[in-house]
Amino acid sequence: VNIEPSAQLVYELYSEGPPLEDCDLITASVPLALARKAHQLATAHARELDRPLLEQLERKGFRLDFGEEDTGWQFKYLTRGGGYYFNVGCSDLVVEGKVRLLQFADIARFVAVGAQLASGEKLPADLVVLATGYQGQEALVAKLFGEHIARRVGPVWGFGEGQELRNMFQRTPQPGLWFIAGSFAQCRIYSKYLALQIKALEAGLIR
Repeated sequence: VNIEPSAQLVYELYSEGPPLEDCDLITASVPLALARKAHQLATAHARELDRPLLEQLERKGFRLDFGEEDTGWQFKYLTRGGGYYFNVGCSDLVVEGKVRLLQFADIARFVAVGAQLASGEKLPADLVVLATGYQGQEALVAKLFGEHIARRVGPVWGFGEGQELRNMFQRTPQPGLWFIAGSFAQCRIYSKYLALQIKALEAGLIR
């Protein structure tokens, strides 16, 4: 996805004239099903805008993925916290042949000189980096507070049964443990709602 304008399509509301407070309220209150449809439309538009780049990337072996039910990068972010790439120049280098692609599925094993492909070919490498360490916030909860607290809290991020982000910007099953995360925009919007909940608890207005 090109950063301009494709990745910005999901934020078009903010440039259409309504006051910032109204845009924030609309963003926070759109039902999940409606948001999903809106992101499908935005993704379709982005694909058209980026078509020349996307076609060239495919020819270079880049595997394109437009998210579950073509909902695009934003829903990947909301459901798994990643799985997308914004083009800040590397996609152009791939197209130009300055950066080569190799699919992990084509690697049979790692050997002393680098990687051995399923074909038997060996690709020499000075360094192989395995970026596989991300485990999500529930793993951090277990590390900081113990497995029993992590089990009590449950999954963090992604949509739950109530169609809201799980254990995010709201009370968790563990008293006193709150989570706020996401983009600058999300933290700006939802920090006030989180603060109001904490204030209400401290004032004895809710239990």
